[in-house]
Amino acid sequence: MMASFQDFLSPFWYTLRDLYSGSHTRRVLEEAVVLLSDLWPYLVAGILLTTLIKLYLSKDKIAAFFNRRNRVSILLAAFIGVVAPLGSYVVIPLSASLFILGTPLPVLMALLVASPLIDPNLFILTAGAFGYELALARLISAFLLGLAAGYLTQWLLSLSFIRSDRILTKEAGTTASTPAMNDEATLITKFFKSLWGMTLYICKYFFLAILLAALIKILTPPNLMIRLFNGNNFLSVLFSTAAGIPFYTCGGAAIPVVRELADLGLSKGASLAFFIAGPVTKFSNLVLMYAAYKFRVFMIYILSGILGALLFGLVYNIL
Repeated sequence: MMASFQDFLSPFWYTLRDLYSGSHTRRVLEEAVVLLSDLWPYLVAGILLTTLIKLYLSKDKIAAFFNRRNRVSILLAAFIGVVAPLGSYVVIPLSASLFILGTPLPVLMALLVASPLIDPNLFILTAGAFGYELALARLISAFLLGLAAGYLTQWLLSLSFIRSDRILTKEAGTTASTPAMNDEATLITKFFKSLWGMTLYICKYFFLAILLAALIKILTPPNLMIRLFNGNNFLSVLFSTAAGIPFYTCGGAAIPVVRELADLGLSKGASLAFFIAGPVTKFSNLVLMYAAYKFRVFMIYILSGILGALLFGLVYNIL
């Protein structure tokens, strides 16, 4: 597969590689192509699946779905969070709008916590890079953590720790928007517009992350990585949880980086912890949450991600 992929890139690939003969740059480029040759089928499949699902979802359908099923709405919100390809830049402002429309906060918290942790594209990419065991671990952890956040919020509301009149900020209530398309546009036109937008969004950081992952593998001393990450212990999970907070940028972009760290000794529980803490505490998500929700709701969101990363990372190491 490596040879066929390089043949596809030739003559550009060989010309570029030969410019850096005998250097670290050449080794990094070669490693990047190895990674890309392994992951590109999953990237393409994930983009196509995500586009198809998103094409048939709307915020009106989501609101009606939740408001008709009050008794099991937290469970359903966590489920939708892990299967719907709705980025946090959509889910967070959307949740504020749904709250104004009468959707309970516990339901929204389950959706808010579960949604950034996994989606069809991330599941496929994770399975391609690590195998289905870690992909399923991400899926199950996201669902259970969404449930836990929802029921915790429900309990805190019953204790009046969160007051119903102190949930949204004054600036909240703006709805998420997606690129407008003419109602008369054909389904195929809408599909290709969505596909183009999804491709740009997912690939924005992915290819840079491929290079970053290659740099880590080529330039990082293996002994250092083994000392930091190896072993199924509390410190490796704690370190990965902490690292996920400042260093996580994009779901797809994180996968090749973590894969290289796993090759250098990162334990499976530490990998899972990074994949949980990073998406929830990503800087852009924190900014959106702080703009939409009051401080106590904001802190429940953050602590759910951090404590959930530690818990599920430690449990996964033991299993």
